[in-house]
Parts: sequence; C-alpha cells; structure tokens
Amino acid sequence: MKFDAAVQTILTVSMAVLAAGTVACLVRAVIGPTGADRLIAANMTGTQVICLICIYAAKTGEFAFTDVALIYAMFSFLAAAVFVRVSAERRKNR
Repeated sequence: MKFDAAVQTILTVSMAVLAAGTVACLVRAVIGPTGADRLIAANMTGTQVICLICIYAAKTGEFAFTDVALIYAMFSFLAAAVFVRVSAERRKNR
C-alpha cells in the first residue's frame, strides 16, 4: 500500500469514527437530563464537527474549509456563551 493510500484510509476511518461520536453526542444533547449535560454534548458536537471539517479539508486538499472551521468554532463558542448567560438569568429569576 502506498503512503498516500494509507493516509487517505486513515483519514476516512477517522472521519467515520468522528461521525459516530457526533451522533452519540447529539443523542446525549437531546436526552440529557440536565442543562449541563446538554451544554457539554453541544460543545463536543461542535468540536467534532470542526475536526471533521479540518480532516475533510486535508483529505480533499481544499484548504478553504479550514476558514469555515474557524468560523464554525467562533459560532460554537458564542452559542455556548449565550447558553450559559441564559441559564444564569433563569436561575437568578427563580
């Protein structure tokens, strides 16, 4: 097996593993018993999607996708910050 073929196989397998992990995190985000479980699952989902985008960029050679991954990371961070802020406001109003 050539080196390029081995790298492509490793990238494909890693994308499959990350996709399975992303599905598992989405399930946890939906059925999570507490808000903290949902927040952690959403953050993990975002991180795994960012990894998937970067691996796809490396696999295809389209490195413009790394910019997409960076923008997605910023939105993921902002979503987590908003979730924490809203949760804190709800607890304060109780």
